[in-house]
Amino acid sequence: MNKRRSLALLAVAATLMVACQQKPANNGAETAQTAAEMTEETTHEEDEKPQIPDFTLPDMNGQEQSIMKEVEKNKLTIIDFWASWCGPCRAEMPSVVGLYEEYKDRGLGIVGISLDENGDDWKTAVETMNMKWTQLSDLQGWNNKAARMFDVNGIPFTMIVDTEGRLLAAGLRGGDLRHFVEQYLK
Repeated sequence: MNKRRSLALLAVAATLMVACQQKPANNGAETAQTAAEMTEETTHEEDEKPQIPDFTLPDMNGQEQSIMKEVEKNKLTIIDFWASWCGPCRAEMPSVVGLYEEYKDRGLGIVGISLDENGDDWKTAVETMNMKWTQLSDLQGWNNKAARMFDVNGIPFTMIVDTEGRLLAAGLRGGDLRHFVEQYLK
C-alpha cells in the first residue's frame, strides 16, 4: 500500500513538473498556432510574420504599460507567461535570469506576464528570483487579459517577438529558448 501511494505521488509530481495548466496539455504547438492565427489580421504582407496586437496591463506599481512600448525597446523580446505558484515556472526561472543577464546588452528584453491573483505573492517572487525585467499582471489568474488573448493554456509559456512585435516563435523553453536567442542576437 505504501509503495502504491509513493508511485501515485511521483506521478502527480511528474505531471506538475511538465507545466502548470488550466486546460489539457497541447505541448505549446496549438497555443503558438492560435497566437499566430489571432494576430494574422495585422499582417501586412503574406511573407511577414504575424504581429501581436498592442495591449496594456498594470506593472508592479499599478501603472498601465503598453506591450508595444516595451517591445520597441529591444531587438528581441521574450513575453514570458508565468506565476509565482507555478513550480515549473520557478524551476525554469534561473535559466531565464541567466539568459537575460547574458543577452540584455545585445538587445534582449523580457516582459513577464504573471497569472497570479495575489499581488504580494507576485512581487515577492519577482524579488526573490531576481527578475529584473518589466513585470505585468492584472492579478486575474487564468483570466489574465493577455493570457486569454493568446489562448495560453499552460505555463510557463513564451512568445518571442522582434522590435516591431512580429511573432517569431512561441512555446520555447530551456535549451530551445537559449538557442533561439543566441542565433537571433549573434
